[in-house]
Amino acid sequence: MIRLCQILDVNGFLDKFKYVGKGRNGTNLRTLRYPPVKEEVKKDQVRCGEHTDFGCLTLVFQDNIGLEVMNVDGEYVPASPIPDTIVVNIADTLQRWSADKLKSTRHRVVLPDSREERQRVHRSIAYFFHCDSDVEMKCLDGSDKYEPISAREYLLQQIGTTYLTG
Repeated sequence: MIRLCQILDVNGFLDKFKYVGKGRNGTNLRTLRYPPVKEEVKKDQVRCGEHTDFGCLTLVFQDNIGLEVMNVDGEYVPASPIPDTIVVNIADTLQRWSADKLKSTRHRVVLPDSREERQRVHRSIAYFFHCDSDVEMKCLDGSDKYEPISAREYLLQQIGTTYLTG
């Protein structure tokens, strides 16, 4: 098991998050709503396609079935709700900082198996935790596995790749 404190200087790392809630930081809280699904569904239809999150960490508050995460064997497994718990996903920025010692969680939201569950609205809340926009992102172990880049530029790259912006 890798301990976060083995990878980084905690005090210096916390300085990368000075502006959470104050601007110059992309941290945000989103409510996610999955509407009822039509009677007919396509084979392998999903509610949200597989992806990783761009930021540092994502906290997911859920009470519905459907979230699946990819395990170390490359298979999707249910991240079924457990009362009074929060799903913590490592995101791309933390993977990059850790030089891949911590892996970004690939995940998706699938349709429930039962027709009755598919007809219900499903909701969850996601807290996307980002570092400050002006932070230089470089491997914290000094390996230079990834070229240094500002958090703002990295986010713009990821958005451009994901959404095919010009």
